[in-house]
Amino acid sequence: MIYSPMETFQSNGNWWVPGASEKISGKVSFSPTQGVVLELNGNLPAKRDESEDLLRTGLEKNYNLLYGDLGRDGSVTVQDATITSAHFGGQNRSEEYLAERMVVGEHLPENPSFVRADFVVDEIPSWTNSSTVRPVVDSESVEEIVDFGEIMEVYAATSPIDYTADLDRIQIELSNYSKTSFGITSAEIETVGVLKVISDDEVSLSSLLGYGNLALEYLSFAVGTGVYPDKIKLRTERDAQPLDAYYTLIDHTTDTTSSKADYLFHPQYADFETTLRNWIELCESAPEVHENYRLLIHRSNISPRLRFLATVIALEAFHDSEHQSEKLVSEEEFDTIQSDIMDVVPEDTDLQNQIYGLLENVANTPSIKDKLLNLMESEQEIIEMFFDISELASEARNRRNEVAHGSTDATSRELWSLSMKLILVLEVLLARRIGVPEKKLPDALISRHRGLVEQLNISEVREE
Repeated sequence: MIYSPMETFQSNGNWWVPGASEKISGKVSFSPTQGVVLELNGNLPAKRDESEDLLRTGLEKNYNLLYGDLGRDGSVTVQDATITSAHFGGQNRSEEYLAERMVVGEHLPENPSFVRADFVVDEIPSWTNSSTVRPVVDSESVEEIVDFGEIMEVYAATSPIDYTADLDRIQIELSNYSKTSFGITSAEIETVGVLKVISDDEVSLSSLLGYGNLALEYLSFAVGTGVYPDKIKLRTERDAQPLDAYYTLIDHTTDTTSSKADYLFHPQYADFETTLRNWIELCESAPEVHENYRLLIHRSNISPRLRFLATVIALEAFHDSEHQSEKLVSEEEFDTIQSDIMDVVPEDTDLQNQIYGLLENVANTPSIKDKLLNLMESEQEIIEMFFDISELASEARNRRNEVAHGSTDATSRELWSLSMKLILVLEVLLARRIGVPEKKLPDALISRHRGLVEQLNISEVREE
């Protein structure tokens, strides 16, 4: 199943700096990867404190806020625009700006506040397995009401289906509702999924988008591929007309495919509020884990070597976030060992400093193998259905050391296979930490990692 990304946008209109009288015609365009591009048929006024050199080059101009009038498309606000090219003089003056965000429908102040953001997300109906469109069996009774001749099929829209998570003063809601589209000779009814981020008070746009992005990454983890919104609607007040928002999507790719076989869990058996709350807490307490896992799940085309390194880094960061002060021996015992070693080191300042630094920063910390063993043993019952824990930890340590020194003789296929094993381990740990039931995971993991399962005959091992 291939999903559409956030929709593109393009329109022509007049543009100006808030408070300035001069308006300049130009075109605005948006794509998820490039962001907002503004092409002006003239030059915006420079700030008063800019030097003549900057006026000549025009390549260090930036604006926190720009306004536009797009005619039928309405008013538009562009935030944090930075000039990328300029031409001064004559009749062909022009400037081009790049911005990360744009809001269509209103001229907003410099620091606008909002109470709600809606992200239309195609994957939600399938992931929740909750369609709001149902066939009506009793077509005869419908024929009695509607004189259209013999009716072959009848469908009805049911009530919206919601999953809600209350996070202090923010509420995140997944909702499926029915959307009806009318043509000249037909009508179409479909289930649409929306992720709502609702605040008790007015908050900044970055705050709403931040919670929305965390929830989208939660969905990416659940369904097994990068999840991106198709549309974003903002509200400055609860009853206000919604505004259309556009912003650059990090790591966006059009190559996003998913099927029900890739789903690691569903909201029917993993409580939405609990798992989402735990996911957000993990993101905040162990950001390096999620930054690297995001790379793995959004970038399907990264090299096997980079995929392996990203997975190892994520697992090491996972261990360090849970065992921040873990040492191999007690501090008192280590201090004694360190003193004994330093007593026999020649009295050469540089050498002593090097040895001391090595002992202080490396010698009393767990190795990558120790860290992996600690992590895997915490979910041993699941992981040992797939791998021998000790063998996998040893292989990961050896390959990591080889890759770090640029001397590995592992093939791309071998690195890919090892990476997929470690990704499976990482997903077990993430799923269990956020509250996914243990009994649901093995079959879901086998389904998600079909290629690895086939290569290693893991399904046969489990049947034994």
